[in-house]
Amino acid sequence: MLGVYIFYIYDSLMLLNINELVITRSRNNWSYKFPFLEYQLLRKYPLLPNLLLPGTAIFKTYWPGPSTKSSNVKEVNIFIKKLFPIQLIVYALLPLQLIFLPMIVYYYGSGVKLLIIFATIYFTILGALIYIFCNRDNLYISLAKFSSLAFESLACPPFALNLVRKVSINYPELNDPLIIAKKVFDTASYKTFCGDLACVVKNNMSFIDSNSSHCNDLNKYLDMINKEHYIE
Repeated sequence: MLGVYIFYIYDSLMLLNINELVITRSRNNWSYKFPFLEYQLLRKYPLLPNLLLPGTAIFKTYWPGPSTKSSNVKEVNIFIKKLFPIQLIVYALLPLQLIFLPMIVYYYGSGVKLLIIFATIYFTILGALIYIFCNRDNLYISLAKFSSLAFESLACPPFALNLVRKVSINYPELNDPLIIAKKVFDTASYKTFCGDLACVVKNNMSFIDSNSSHCNDLNKYLDMINKEHYIE
């Protein structure tokens, strides 16, 4: 049963480029998370979402992002409401797979009780997949993407715990994180975000030739961040 936890952690782990981050929505709260820049895996940087909150919607973006594209927060909120049934299902699957299944295997071994818990898990996953299929246009899920989600969720049930993350991260590209953050964060959170983003940009610039055009672009972007950070 240790495999259940290993597969869940493995599937939850994200690998991002140095200029990528995620904007998250949990209940009514918006937040953000940068990858661990101290470590590299396959030339990318790992990020591990909160494993106890698999219902958190995750939107991936990058900096400097497209400032011309307008991200409609109302549309994003409508999309998040569409995720609600899937969120309920993954929060039901979480204790089923990580608590009740190991307990039944430990105390009862194989038998009718184990078959019942397996049947419950699979029927619950099927319910989520049916909902995603019926709402695939509103959830921006293509038939190919749905087929992939269905196969991995049924072949390896711990992967189904990440259905909300996988559907939400498939949302169409948002614009620059600085613009998104200004729309969804309160003033204090926005300033904190600007400070954290400035640190990440500076860290990236330390690996770039100071005379390159890319470095000049990042300097301009950093100036823009600092103006937002210290604005009254």
